[in-house]
Amino acid sequence: MKNYRKVFYFLISIILLSINGLKAQQTVKHTVSGYVKDSKNGEKLIGVNVYIKGTTIGTTTNEYGFYSLTLASGKYDLVASYIGYTSIIKSIDLSTSNTKVDFEIVEEDVQLQEVVVKAEADDQNVKSIEMSVNKLDIKTIQKIPAFLGEIDVIRSIQLLPGVATVGEGATGFNVRGGAIDQNLILLDEAPVYNSAHLFGFFSVFNPDAVKDVKLVKGGIPSQYGGRLSSILDVRMKEGNNKRFEMNGGIGAIFSRFAIEAPIVKDKASFILAARRSYIDVLAKPFLSGDLSNSQFYFYDLTAKVNYIINPKNTVFVSGYLGRDVFGAGFKFNWGNATSTIRWNHLFSDRLFMNVTAFYSNYDYLIGFKDDVNRSRFDWTSNIINYSVKPDFTYYLNSKNTIKFGAQSILYDFLAILDFWRGLTDSDN
Repeated sequence: MKNYRKVFYFLISIILLSINGLKAQQTVKHTVSGYVKDSKNGEKLIGVNVYIKGTTIGTTTNEYGFYSLTLASGKYDLVASYIGYTSIIKSIDLSTSNTKVDFEIVEEDVQLQEVVVKAEADDQNVKSIEMSVNKLDIKTIQKIPAFLGEIDVIRSIQLLPGVATVGEGATGFNVRGGAIDQNLILLDEAPVYNSAHLFGFFSVFNPDAVKDVKLVKGGIPSQYGGRLSSILDVRMKEGNNKRFEMNGGIGAIFSRFAIEAPIVKDKASFILAARRSYIDVLAKPFLSGDLSNSQFYFYDLTAKVNYIINPKNTVFVSGYLGRDVFGAGFKFNWGNATSTIRWNHLFSDRLFMNVTAFYSNYDYLIGFKDDVNRSRFDWTSNIINYSVKPDFTYYLNSKNTIKFGAQSILYDFLAILDFWRGLTDSDN
């Protein structure tokens, strides 16, 4: 009887939602949509508030800086507001047709550090579709005290509620009692299976190439495919499409270098960032004998290119390659390689599509060699992923957004054992 009652309540809810949707369609006439970018470098901004001045009607930009609002016909003042940036107001006229309004917001100049106090409704944790979510942009991460002066994405999220380190000097993290292997870590939607360099002292994410970090600790959205503990979603910069920019740094452990520039101004750009440690170079003069050929270093290379084909189509191509190498009478190394291709398409002012195809390859090698006994042991293992994932967002009205999509993923596990033992004099 209880099951019938649940089904009845569910059907009633669907009918009421449909009626509300029909009413909304009867009153809603036109749609305003567009992108919000940083005026300095053309980066599309995530989570910008776009709303009608003097009302509570509004929305936020998605992961690609796109927004859409459907309103009754008339004239409005449209506001784009984002913390750390100056708000922009544009007057729009929706009396006759849909309109496209793009914003380029300017970073706000402040002499003193601002304190922002936000208020939320008592039932926000129930109504919100993103419960237990923490978002950090790279500007916030850069203000956090850094280990050995090096900014680190993983260490920054360890300061958030519910997140604990796996141990001192390690970049792995546990979320609310979950194990480290129960976290899904994504770099531009491609999974990264080992997020650590130098046995956990640094993460694989180059801060010069990171734009946005989102940690989902509960109520994991279906588009991620589910995970036991948490999702760490890291988004890379798209590259400065306004002008050439270069930055880097020399640290005690490694040095880094990043370059970004327009390929076609305001239309296509790229970013290239690299890091390498040099402990092996500094230590080599002090090593002799069996240790003279020791290897201990890490490196990573991050790159991304984007191209705006036309107002309705944008293509992104990004990739990551990183490796840790250690050896002193033995071999031990691991590495990640990812590549992502994404296509953004606007079917209409209300329907946004993103299609993602990614490749991810994590491998590690353990090897030993004994010249005395003429023996060798090498173990190589790989986890390889191939995936295609179309996502759709339909902006039904100013209060309702529908997201739907699908994902196909192929897992390929490889393991190779190479063991060899020759004859010695004692074997004859």
